[in-house]
Amino acid sequence: MSARFVLSALLLSGVRVHALSTGSATSAARPTLAPRCRRSVAVASPPRSALAQHSEDDSEDDSEPLPADIAVALPRPSSLLRVLWRFSRPHTMLGSAVCIPALTLYAAPAGAALSLPLLQGVLYALPAALLMNVYITGLNQLLDIEIDRINKPDLPLASGELSPFAGSLLVAGALVLSLGLGWWHPWLSTNALRITLLGSAVLGTLYSAPPFRLKRFPLLASACIITVRGALVNWGFCAHAISVAAAAAGSLPSAALGWSSLPLRCWAPVGFFSLFGLVIALLKDVPDIKGDRQFGIRSFSVRIGAAAVLRLGLNLLTTTLALTGVALGAAATLAPTAALAVRRLAVSLACAASVVAIRRRAASVSPDDPPAVYALYMELWKYFYGAYLCLPFAR
Repeated sequence: MSARFVLSALLLSGVRVHALSTGSATSAARPTLAPRCRRSVAVASPPRSALAQHSEDDSEDDSEPLPADIAVALPRPSSLLRVLWRFSRPHTMLGSAVCIPALTLYAAPAGAALSLPLLQGVLYALPAALLMNVYITGLNQLLDIEIDRINKPDLPLASGELSPFAGSLLVAGALVLSLGLGWWHPWLSTNALRITLLGSAVLGTLYSAPPFRLKRFPLLASACIITVRGALVNWGFCAHAISVAAAAAGSLPSAALGWSSLPLRCWAPVGFFSLFGLVIALLKDVPDIKGDRQFGIRSFSVRIGAAAVLRLGLNLLTTTLALTGVALGAAATLAPTAALAVRRLAVSLACAASVVAIRRRAASVSPDDPPAVYALYMELWKYFYGAYLCLPFAR
């Protein structure tokens, strides 16, 4: 059987592509696309008779073109990768990718930050964390297809570019691989990494999946996001870095580090990013108010209004940044070396500049304009990444 025909048949169960027009003689064989599948990719299902005929001709030269009645437009690899990339919710993926090396550099013992064991610890934890991110965001998309057709119609599942079956396979595979990495390696699979992955999986499931579906309840939904983005991720990867470094030095088994053993400085990112996580939890629902209201998701934006939630989230973020800047400025005066004082002062000034920039940007955004609010929300993720990039310079 020709390689091209096999690829066409495989695509029937997953990503779907538009059938090529093959003339009036084959128009009856073309399926009708679902009305909501904008820019959708569905493979034209070839008639059974055509499949049988092709099977009989299996022994013929594989270079022969497919019969006209089963010709299909196969997806370009670049198109398929774009669909999968959008399914992964790249702004959250980038947050996970940035935070792990940043927290490792911040938490690592003196002299060990650039060591080979810590590099191994980062490279081992990254794929596990990114796969867990795919599981959490993918599960939410699978269970919110109808809502996303209103709030986020360009997502692959909502637009029909990716079938629910293919999405389910991706989500299940990501969960299995992530947890598998968490338990596989004898010393890189630290207890901290396991707790972070398992806790994230449990809370992500409770957030999206029935019968719990905690996203329906604003306080519980916010608590899930704060716990994952604030406590679990920041404690977990700080503790993972310290455990790996200690195990490499032979001073501590990699699984032994617990909450009470974490250095005091490592609690600073836990507090800061917990507040940032609360801001994300508040503002992410502001542009989604229409679909949430229609499907009974009683978010804070639905309950008290988009304007109030937008104002609360921005005030909380800018206040957090301002107080962090003041604290770092004071810490600069107590730094034991001039180099550390300069680094802390630079991060302090970056916090002040961020406050000014966020206020100016928010002044032009109306809470009644969902696309504008969503654009602002996505810009705030850049400050989230920037905060992690600054973290190693503030230790």
